[in-house]
Amino acid sequence: MAALPISPAAAAATSGAVAAPRASFGAALRAQVSALPCAAPAPHPARAALAAVEQARQRLDAVLAAARRGRTFSAHELLALQADAYRYSQTVEVASRVVEQGAQSVKQAVNTQV
Repeated sequence: MAALPISPAAAAATSGAVAAPRASFGAALRAQVSALPCAAPAPHPARAALAAVEQARQRLDAVLAAARRGRTFSAHELLALQADAYRYSQTVEVASRVVEQGAQSVKQAVNTQV
């Protein structure tokens, strides 16, 4: 079996067809970039964490409001509610510790002599 030439000039010569002029590589990249939709920037991690805490609070408030209206819950639902409440309280506790440590760091930085 004969080896086929690899260079573009040799490939065009062996196929007998003339290739049509193509856009430059840079033009192809610009066309791809402009075709992509712009994605919204990702939220700051602290903002995302606070949003998750707020969603958990709203979910628990909705369940408690349903209980006040007279809805009865099964044992499975009550266990899930207890787990959600525990997870929410742990998240709030961790968030408060992070804020407290941040405040202490700022106080220490402000009181530092330069």
